[in-house]
Formats: sequence, C-alpha cells, structure tokens
Amino acid sequence: MYLFFIRAFNDIDHFTPIIWKMSQNNYSVAVYCINPEYDIHNDFRLDFLREMGVTVGSIYNDFDQSLGIFHRIMRFSYQKTFAFQRYVGVNNQDNSLMSNYLHPFIQFIAMRLYLLTRRKYYGLCWARNILECTGAQVLCFDWVRPERYVVDVLLKVARELSILTLALPHGVYLYTNELVKKDLTEDRVRQKYNCYDYVVVQNKLFKKVMVNSGVKEEKIFILGSTRYCNEWMAQYKKILRRVMKPDNKTSSILKVVFMTTRTRYKINVARTTQTFDMLSKLDGIKVLVKPHTRTGKDVGMYKNLPLSNVSDISSVELCEWADVMLVVGSSIIIEALKLNKPVLYLKYLHENVMEYEEFGACWTIHDNTELQEALLLLKKNKKNVPYAEEDVNRWLAEIIYGGRAERDVLEDYETFIVNCGKKERPEQ
Repeated sequence: MYLFFIRAFNDIDHFTPIIWKMSQNNYSVAVYCINPEYDIHNDFRLDFLREMGVTVGSIYNDFDQSLGIFHRIMRFSYQKTFAFQRYVGVNNQDNSLMSNYLHPFIQFIAMRLYLLTRRKYYGLCWARNILECTGAQVLCFDWVRPERYVVDVLLKVARELSILTLALPHGVYLYTNELVKKDLTEDRVRQKYNCYDYVVVQNKLFKKVMVNSGVKEEKIFILGSTRYCNEWMAQYKKILRRVMKPDNKTSSILKVVFMTTRTRYKINVARTTQTFDMLSKLDGIKVLVKPHTRTGKDVGMYKNLPLSNVSDISSVELCEWADVMLVVGSSIIIEALKLNKPVLYLKYLHENVMEYEEFGACWTIHDNTELQEALLLLKKNKKNVPYAEEDVNRWLAEIIYGGRAERDVLEDYETFIVNCGKKERPEQ
C-alpha cells in the first residue's frame, strides 16, 4: 500500500491529484492525517477521495488497538479541545476578548495535551505497527520538517524496514533569491530534506536552492506541478464546492481579489496595511482580500480590515469571479494567468524576488500610486496589460511542467512512486 500523510490545506491540494490518479489505476492507496488540529471531515477534496473508495482517516484514531483506555481518554481530551478551538475561531473572528485571548489559550492547552499523548504513546512500536498492518510500500510526506507531529518516528521505522520515504510538494516554489523566510537557514534546508530518501520538486528553480543548501542532488527529482496541470484543473472544477452566486450582469465596477502572503516571507506589514486602506477608498473598484490558507499568527493583520475578508471562499472561485488579481508570493497567480486574468504583482510589499517577475509574466507594481493608476487603466480596458502572452506561456511551462513543452505530470508522479515501491532506482 502507498501511504500519503497529510497535515494542512496546501498539501492536500497537491496530493489529491496523485491519489486520484493512482486510485483510478487500481493502486492501493491510503491517506492519514498527522495533524490533530485539521478537520478531515470538512474537506471537499478528502470527501471526493472517500467517494472513490480511498481510505482517509486520522493516524491517531485508526491505529490505537493496543494503546489502552488511558490513551483513548487522552486522545478524546486533545481532539475535543482542538474541536472547541476551531469552533471559537470560526464564530469569533472579530476583535473581541474571546477572539484575542480565549482562542490562543485553547490552542495552547490542546497542543500541550497532544504533545503529552504523543510523547507517551506515539513511539517506534506504534509506528512499526502502522507500517506492518498496512503493508506499506512507500511513505509520501509533504515538505514537512521531521520534528513535526509523528514524522520522525515514521521515518525511523521506515528506514529499519527498508521502506522508501518521499517528500512531495505542498506548494509551488516561486522565489529566485535565497533564504526567503525570516527564520530560514541553509542548515535547516539541508537537515530537513536529507531525512527523506527522495525529494520531488516541480521545477529546476527549487532544486537549485536545495543543492546550494547541501541537499544531495541525486535524491532530487523534477516532476512538475500536480495542482496546476491541465488534467487535474479540469477535474478540480467539477468537485469544487461553490458558494459564490453567478454574476452574469455587465457592470462598470472592476472586481479585484488580493491574494496575500504570510508575513514570515519578508512581508512589509505596514505597507500592506497602507495598501488595504488605499484600495478601500477607490471608487468603482470592489476589492476582496483572501488571506493565505496558513495565515496562523498573521490573523491579527486582518482584524478591522477595511476590505471584505473572503478566507472562506475557494481561491479558484475567486479567480473566476475577479477581473484582476493582486499577488505578492502566491501560487494562485498560475490559476489567474491560465484564465487570462490580468495579474498585478505588488513587488513593493516584500523583500524577495519572484520567478514570474524575472520572466516578465505579470505587471510589476512598485508603489501604491502605480497600483492605483494600473487599476484605473484596467477599469477602462481589462486587456490593457504591459506583459506579453508568450512570456506568460514560457513561465507557465517552466513552473507547471518543469521546463518541458509536453509532460503527463500525473503519470510521471505515479510512475515515480510505483517504481520506488518496487525498489527500482527512479530515472532523473
């Protein structure tokens, strides 16, 4: 059996196409959540896989046969506390006392209960039981650090049992400069990825970053982007749960969506806040803000926002609705460009350098004045962009297909994983 370990919205987005493809071709696959906070029963992609007959569950619930009654009490405690935390977070998103203090306190208690339970029960014997019971052939993780959740014990047991471990993409790497996060170092990159037998990236850009950090080149494979290949994008639109009402009316209002990036990616928070304020004052332009799906500690940045926060709406649906997309470091730019939507890249809001900027595949904006002027021009003519379609297509081929003109991305991932299960050396 091929095991996929999930933990958050993003890796599910990039894993689901692979699991869908392998299940269609009658390979035995199973999905287990290793993040006790994630609600696996309220995710349309996981529901889609269940309907196909794929096993989808919590690793803590599905493998507890020999852990005893006290473990079940502990597990019940942290799971119910995490559920209460989600309830508080969803129902109190304002700047109230409960939102500011109770929510983080509940999260702290839930995490302490989980860590205590993990330390006592989720060790090597537990992990060995999982791999032996499932007949695991390959373990597929996202680009997760080994110290997170129960990744380290699964990796250790996999080595003991000679089961190969893979690190697959949980996002699209878009940066051309090094050390793009405030807390990132080359040592952390090297230690993180060298723990896996093989690491998969979508294109040569991230492979170069890894090699420069000391990750062994022979273990890195370029296979393209599962999330944005044509085969999956067509299927994704069929299973997407839509919440926005169709807007068939011709309107003089310019519809804009701002897809934000987490502040740890060297974002200038003060300038971003100023941009929110400026956008809220533009006449004839409606702006929605979609915070990054892993906003986490940045949540305070979106309180008392002068624009509509649409964190509960799919990015795909927002791309379809919008006339214009604003981005900093979000991979949703790929979706927007494939839909031929104008994309404005707000370069002045961070310190990193983006690959789409270097390819000339977007409209690069350097300050609020330029942004305002660009939006007013697009209000008059939505096709009035200063970048060429051929540059967009050249970058999309690089970022989605690893630089190849033609590639069956999902078949390449399937072949790679299956060959690893057969202990065959994958071809570079």
